Amino acid sequence: MTSTNLTNAFVITQFFLLVITFLGIVVLQRGENQLTHMPGTPRPASKLFYPVFGFALLTLGVLVFSEDVLLFSKPVFGDLDFPSISKPTAFLVVFILDLLGAAILIGVTGGSRDSPFGAILFALPALSIFLRESPTRFFSYTIGAAILFILVQSDEETTVFSNNPSYKTSFTWVTLLVLGLSTLVGYATRPT
Repeated sequence: MTSTNLTNAFVITQFFLLVITFLGIVVLQRGENQLTHMPGTPRPASKLFYPVFGFALLTLGVLVFSEDVLLFSKPVFGDLDFPSISKPTAFLVVFILDLLGAAILIGVTGGSRDSPFGAILFALPALSIFLRESPTRFFSYTIGAAILFILVQSDEETTVFSNNPSYKTSFTWVTLLVLGLSTLVGYATRPT
């Protein structure tokens, strides 16, 4: 698989990870809407859309401005040269941002025990294998994911999110869709 194909696969993978994240947030917001009849009920999921949207633009932007993707824009933009990022640097930046973003999302949605987004954190090292990252990077991502998982554990007995009636639905959908995405990327990027 060529470098350009891997970068394009990462753009598509990143897009679907973000779609899964937005789906999880929307389901949590629906549950919050059911709880709002009680005065003083916090609505933390309703504040997640715009930060995650900004994160999506940042990570997809890094991949789009990688030299492999910009190469295809040359015929369209002619002599206009955009600054580019090397594929290894773009992959490293996006995987680190994804790990940190997933950890923050887990932290603000109930911690590693209660958040429906834990599957995303653990899928990232596996996705890095499928996208042909080096063993050093794969093991670094794995260790980083484990450390972040420990750091975002909640000390509270129960959280607003585990009381949310749509929590289980969000947790199930995010987990199953991440499993499906990991399987699809693994199949698509397998050596032939």
